[in-house]
Amino acid sequence: MSLNATLLNDLQSGGAINEKRFSEKGIIDAVKASTPFVTFLTPSVKAQMQTISSDRDVQFPQLLDQTVVTNSSPSFTIPANLTTSAQVSFTAVDVFSGFRHYPSLYANNVIDGEWDKQQKLLNIADAMATDIEVLLETRLAARRSQLMNFTTQISQGDGVYTYNGTPDTLEINKAAQKETMFSNLTTLMEANDLPGKYRVVTSRGGLAVQKTEALKFGSANDKNLQALGMFSADQMHQSNSISAGSDVFNGYLLRDGSIGMIENFPADFVAGTKFGAKEWSISDVEIPGTGMRANIFTNSEATDATALVTSGTDSNLRMTHFEEMAIWQRFFIVDEYNSDLTTRVSSIVQLSGKTS
Repeated sequence: MSLNATLLNDLQSGGAINEKRFSEKGIIDAVKASTPFVTFLTPSVKAQMQTISSDRDVQFPQLLDQTVVTNSSPSFTIPANLTTSAQVSFTAVDVFSGFRHYPSLYANNVIDGEWDKQQKLLNIADAMATDIEVLLETRLAARRSQLMNFTTQISQGDGVYTYNGTPDTLEINKAAQKETMFSNLTTLMEANDLPGKYRVVTSRGGLAVQKTEALKFGSANDKNLQALGMFSADQMHQSNSISAGSDVFNGYLLRDGSIGMIENFPADFVAGTKFGAKEWSISDVEIPGTGMRANIFTNSEATDATALVTSGTDSNLRMTHFEEMAIWQRFFIVDEYNSDLTTRVSSIVQLSGKTS
C-alpha cells in the first residue's frame, strides 16, 4: 500500500516488537477538553482561523473590565461610565515531522514493511505530541494566576491552601490532598469571581490519593462523590511532561474555556491538491497523541537506495523508489483574555502538592 492520509485510519499492532514507550498526554487532553467551551471566539471566527494564512493576524476586540460609578441619590449629573476596549491577537504554532519509507528494503527483511510503517507513524505522533505538550505547558505557565484572593475561608480541617507569590503557585499541604480538595479548589475560584467547571492536570501519580479515596465510596455511589465536589474521571488528567520535582505533585487547575486549540489548514491541504506523485490532504482522523487532525503531504520518487545497507549490496535497492510523508500540526493556542495578570486573578492556576 502506498503512503496516503488514510494510513492513519488503521494504526495496528503486529509483527516485531516496538521498543518505543508511550505515555499519556494529559496536558493535551485537558486543553482539548477545554476547547469546546471557548466562548470568547464566535463559531464563525473559529472557522476562519482554521484556514487563515500566516500572513494575516488573528485579532479580535475585548471589552476591558469597567469600574462603574454609582450614586446614592439621583440627579442631572449622570455618570459617564465609558467603556474601554483592547485588541487581542493570536499566532499559530507549528510542529512538523515525517518519514521516508523504502518498500523494497523489506523484500529481504524479516520485519514486515507495512507493520514497520505503522510503527514509524506511532513513534512520530508520540514525539510530536510531546512537543505540543511543551508548547501548551509554556502557555499555561505564562497565563497562570499571579495572585489569589482568599476572600472566603475554606472549611476548617481540610488542610491548608497557601498562595506563594514567588513561583505564582497555589500550594496545597499534605493534609489537604484528599477527595475534598476538588471542592475546596472550586470554592476558592468562586470566591475569586471565577465560577465554572474546572479540570486539573498534574504530574504522573499526582492524583493517586484522591483516586484512592474515591474508590472507598464504591463505583455505584456517585452521589456521595458529587456531594463532596469530587471531580469526575474526565476532569482529572496526568502527564509525564509535568515534573513533580521534590513535591508530591505539580500541575494546573483550569476552567473549561480558559484555553483551547484551534487547528489551521493551509490552502493546498484544504483543496486536496495533487501534482504528479505529490498529494496534499488533511487527515480525516485525529493523530494519535496530538488529539488533532494534521496537514498531510505525501510524495514518491525513484532513487538508488543501496547506501541503506552497509554490509554488501542489496540489488532490490539499486533502482527502486521511496515514499515519504510529512505530518504538519499547525494550530492556534487561544486563551481567555486577562488585561493584567498582576492585579486580576486568572482562571488558570498553577498547583503544587507539598510533602508536609
